[in-house]
Amino acid sequence: MAERKKPKFKFQAKILIPVVIVMVLFLVATLWMINSLIQSQLRVENRVSLFNTETLVTNAFERRAAFLIEQFGPTPDDSGFSSIAQHLDRAPNDEVWRKTMIHRFGTILGSTPVEGTGVILFTDPAGQLLASTNRVAGLNTEQFYSSCAPLVAEALKGGKTNVRTIQMGGSLFDVVAVPCSDSPPERNLFGALIFAVEINNTAARQFKFANSDIAFIANDRVVASTIGTGDLDPELLREYHKLTASNSRTEDAGDLSLVLRDEHFGALPGRLPFYGRSDVDAGYLLLSSYEQSWRSFRQVQRVLLLFSIVGIVLGTAIVWMVIRRVTEPLRQLRDSAEAVGRGDFSRRIDIQSDDELGELAAVFNHTTENLQRSTAQLEETVETLRTTQAQLIHSEKLSAVGEFVAGVAHELNNPLTALIGFAELVQMGAVDDETRSSLQRISNSAERCHKIVHSLLSFVRQHPPERKLTNVNAIIDSVVEILIYELRTSNIQVVRELSPQLPRLLADPHQLQQVFLNIVNNARQAIEAYRPRGVITISTRAEGRRVRVRFQDDGPGISEENLQKIFNPFFTTKPVGKGTGLGLSLSYGIIQEHGGTITAESAPGQGTTFIIDLPITNQPEAAAPEVAPAAPQFSTIGKGRKILVVDDEEDILGLVTQILLRQGYEVQGASDGQSALVHLGRNRFDLIISDWKMPGLSGQQLYQRLLETNPEAAMKMIFMTGDVLSEKTEKYLSEHGKTCLTKPFSVAEFQQVVGEIFQRAP
Repeated sequence: MAERKKPKFKFQAKILIPVVIVMVLFLVATLWMINSLIQSQLRVENRVSLFNTETLVTNAFERRAAFLIEQFGPTPDDSGFSSIAQHLDRAPNDEVWRKTMIHRFGTILGSTPVEGTGVILFTDPAGQLLASTNRVAGLNTEQFYSSCAPLVAEALKGGKTNVRTIQMGGSLFDVVAVPCSDSPPERNLFGALIFAVEINNTAARQFKFANSDIAFIANDRVVASTIGTGDLDPELLREYHKLTASNSRTEDAGDLSLVLRDEHFGALPGRLPFYGRSDVDAGYLLLSSYEQSWRSFRQVQRVLLLFSIVGIVLGTAIVWMVIRRVTEPLRQLRDSAEAVGRGDFSRRIDIQSDDELGELAAVFNHTTENLQRSTAQLEETVETLRTTQAQLIHSEKLSAVGEFVAGVAHELNNPLTALIGFAELVQMGAVDDETRSSLQRISNSAERCHKIVHSLLSFVRQHPPERKLTNVNAIIDSVVEILIYELRTSNIQVVRELSPQLPRLLADPHQLQQVFLNIVNNARQAIEAYRPRGVITISTRAEGRRVRVRFQDDGPGISEENLQKIFNPFFTTKPVGKGTGLGLSLSYGIIQEHGGTITAESAPGQGTTFIIDLPITNQPEAAAPEVAPAAPQFSTIGKGRKILVVDDEEDILGLVTQILLRQGYEVQGASDGQSALVHLGRNRFDLIISDWKMPGLSGQQLYQRLLETNPEAAMKMIFMTGDVLSEKTEKYLSEHGKTCLTKPFSVAEFQQVVGEIFQRAP
């Protein structure tokens, strides 16, 4: 077994590393100790503040009870109730008495000064409910009275006003039971009035003090709070249950803190004074903010950390400078030897002494002189070999990329053919205008995918881009149309200031669309992360012999440092996985190929403006119109003719079959070359349409087999392909006079090719 090598450390490292470790450990221990002390103090202050606030809340409960007794307590002679009491012997069967009582309750509810009063009950001296008024939605009056019965009995028995808190469903009520009697001196008790005041957000504000909040909880939900909207209710409930389960009201309880909306609070649960029930699950959660103290604590932490780091850096620098002065002579010799090892044979060492170090320096200088002469003779040969190698590597890379792209093109062109073809077939049926428009968009998008693949192939093959007279305004409109959904959902408005007299340019519209799409999409992403709403302004105008296109946004802007690098390949300010850094670099190259310029103007907080200048090229007044295939026609021109279609793609096979059937042809389909041979052995066909590349027996192999066994059928054969034909394949098709239809194709193009085949046939 090989001996394990021990790690080697420089002299500087042997001293610096222990010193730095000791200083770092001291820093960590100091910060931990200070952090523990301050946090312990914060917990103590938090606990004291909570219990002090709880005292204030308890006093507030007492003041609220006194206030309710004062508002609803017995008053001097009330002629209305006195007159009603005279008819108690007929209640509760007297309907007139009941209606009068309910009307009276309504008057009381309308005039009560206590907000939230929603229920009034009236009982006889025996505690039997005689009349009631209930304005609380979903509250069952009888069940509510049943919960209040002990409180009513106590009021009737003792003749004094009592206040208790009652839970019904998911609500809390402060209930006041008031005994009703005649005016002095009789004081005949003729019943009791019960007032129920719901504890809502307004009532909860009576228990809010400086830097504190409170939330009332009943039936496992927050019924009232002073902390704001209900988005915090689940967190408040979770904290309430956790604290009540851990008996957090004791003085030796653990941490009573929580964080809500990035603000630190102390939390203390409490129970409400319920009457005669031990199963009531309701209470309150008291919150006391100590955010200011917490921020001060964090600030102290940062200051301590900063000073500690500065101390470590300064200490390390001082130790390093001392060691450097000691090891300087040895370092010079080491650096020179490393330079020679890297191939720098011009390096020499100054001989400053006659000792052993001086002799070593002289030998070193003589050796480097000999190496320098030998290296000069080899450099010319190495440079020639390096140039040849670079050319070979570049050619190999282009070949590999070309093969990969060709495979991708074949895989994409087959489904694109199905998309375009079936969309056109559906359009030819009875569809409404909206559906027809959607289908046209599908066709256009599929055609655009085809153009992208074609552009990629052109790039790999180093072919010049396809230039034609192009309307820049139309390209901008198409870009906005493509991104309209993302822009609308991101609340971004696009303002188009397009010059109507803009001259057309000789350019590749798909490449320009790629550039504009990339700029607008970058602006959308920047605005979306910076502000809730934004504006992108796109303007065009002619300036002399150039067309200027401006894209201006109100996003966060770009710093001066990054602005100088935005067109560099692989430079991006987006998070990892969100961008490649190639978009603007490719856009820069495309504009340069068109003879134009692209620049950016920006400053942090002031948005970004991209300016593209494109040259105006003189063109002949009339250009030869492009020859487009005729619109697809479906008739019976194929009646009496049989066609065999061979393709391993089921969608392509179905598409071609439908097109031919609609023209009256009799169609037989085959999913591979072997199945096609079986059909050809049984039937005679007027035309054979075969895919060029298929698993098993390919289209070319099928043709070769027919040349040997059935030359007449081979003469009637044409090909389809979604692959990129090599020069050898194109030469083969040309020598045999075979037609090859390139995928994707439209219905009209396919019909035109088939029609021409039959027109040339004898």
